[in-house]
Amino acid sequence: MIKKKDQNLDSHYRAKKRLIYFTENIVQKYAQKRNFDFHNKEKNCVSGLSAAIAHRIIAEWDVARHVLSFHPYIKVEKFIQEICWRTYWKGYLEHYPSIWLRYKDNVEKMQDHKTHLNFKNADSGKTGIECFDFWMSELKNNGYLHNHSRMWFASIWIHTLDLPWQLGADIFMQHLLDGDPASNTLSWRWVAGLHTKGKTYLANAENIKKFTDGAFYPANQLSKTPKFIFDDENHSLKELKFKQDCTKEIQCLLVHESDLLLEGTPECDLLLIQKRPLQTTSRSEIVRTFISNALENYQNELSKNHYKEIIVVDLENIAFFKKIIRDRNLMSIHTFYPSVGPVYDQIQTMSSHKIQFNFLYRKWDKEFWPHSSKGFFKMKHKIHPILKKLNYT
Repeated sequence: MIKKKDQNLDSHYRAKKRLIYFTENIVQKYAQKRNFDFHNKEKNCVSGLSAAIAHRIIAEWDVARHVLSFHPYIKVEKFIQEICWRTYWKGYLEHYPSIWLRYKDNVEKMQDHKTHLNFKNADSGKTGIECFDFWMSELKNNGYLHNHSRMWFASIWIHTLDLPWQLGADIFMQHLLDGDPASNTLSWRWVAGLHTKGKTYLANAENIKKFTDGAFYPANQLSKTPKFIFDDENHSLKELKFKQDCTKEIQCLLVHESDLLLEGTPECDLLLIQKRPLQTTSRSEIVRTFISNALENYQNELSKNHYKEIIVVDLENIAFFKKIIRDRNLMSIHTFYPSVGPVYDQIQTMSSHKIQFNFLYRKWDKEFWPHSSKGFFKMKHKIHPILKKLNYT
């Protein structure tokens, strides 16, 4: 079951209430306490907004702007940087989209690994490593793990249990309410030593004991040597090109699960809203329910006065989209760019059936993504200047 607190993030109104609470009560403790996982969301000093941000029920810039309207940048810098990590991962995958394609291909080719006892024990939380087994249960039951626990989990999966990182990343994507193709895929690659060549993340028992406040201490159970993963992949850099938005020419707008932000939705004659979570993507029932609720709440909170007609549509119903374009004599369908991932893949599939889409881009993405082709710390120096440019500080 999804905990009530997580359910409260499936609408903009409730996500905004959570943001207000975080800004007033937690954010100033964030830098000092953020790495502690007390297995109690009331004690953990994190925003709890990741699921809403992942689907842009509330956007990164909403969060940054609100926090900075109450606190000076220097006091909340660490939190703002962590918000920008998600932006960085998205931007990086835009520069190297072949990473996503190769990852999907590898997951398909590795299905036979799921028959191995080692995988079955890990997947069912029966490895005998208490903390790992607990996290697997927490992930599947709640759709959430603290970020630090995700790092430990991935490290144990790869370096101790000797399992393919791709299958671990796939389990996260199936079960995390905030599962994001860029953040998830690239974070697992980072732990494996593939994002920054030669630099792996190796969990250790003392660190786990400290940051779980003594709840777990896997002494003598974790590998002290990182697994070497041979990588012969060569991912070419893609130049980012943002077409100029022409919101005055929009006849039809499609709203999808990757961008459910009410703010900035342009007026048009026909609004299409995704009906249900993508069926082509493997997800847990918890995640599907969350996305379904978020799509429904979007419709309920939307100001319907700006649209002559609103239709709820199945994204995988290609015949319907063809009919809409033909019957309404549409040149194209506009939609906010979903970034590399399943929704983008589905739009590409529809495009192959001669359904033309024009992408609209969020200003935040256009400002940050060009600085995301290398390491995060190169982008980090741009954060404050960009926030000033956007008038957030």
